[in-house]
Amino acid sequence: MFKRVLVLVKATKGSERAIEVACDLASQLDGTVHLIAVDFEGDEDKPRPEMLEKAANTCRSKGINATYSMHRARSKEDVAVTIASISADYDIIVMGHCRYKKIYKFLHYSLAEDLITLVACPVVVAAIDCPEKQVI
Repeated sequence: MFKRVLVLVKATKGSERAIEVACDLASQLDGTVHLIAVDFEGDEDKPRPEMLEKAANTCRSKGINATYSMHRARSKEDVAVTIASISADYDIIVMGHCRYKKIYKFLHYSLAEDLITLVACPVVVAAIDCPEKQVI
């Protein structure tokens, strides 16, 4: 079933929620978690290796086998394609999503929407309210 869980980690509060959900899912199904970060040229919130290590340690503290890797996309628009190519080896993807005010949503790109249309496996979107942009 969902033994191999892929988690997208970004520098947002939404990622914290995604890690929680992924760890809970893997724990219930005796699965493993692989955390990834994808950056691109001009990324303002560039992921850091220590961020992935911290997320992996969170999972490991709950008894879950967790690994991580960093990847690079050519542009912001290619992030979803990069994740889709990685996802072929996984049973499910968990990603966070910040719910912003409508005007912010209108002006910003949605990775979740693009990813859902590209991947073959199920995508769990773990949403959390983020009234303003909050970087962790």
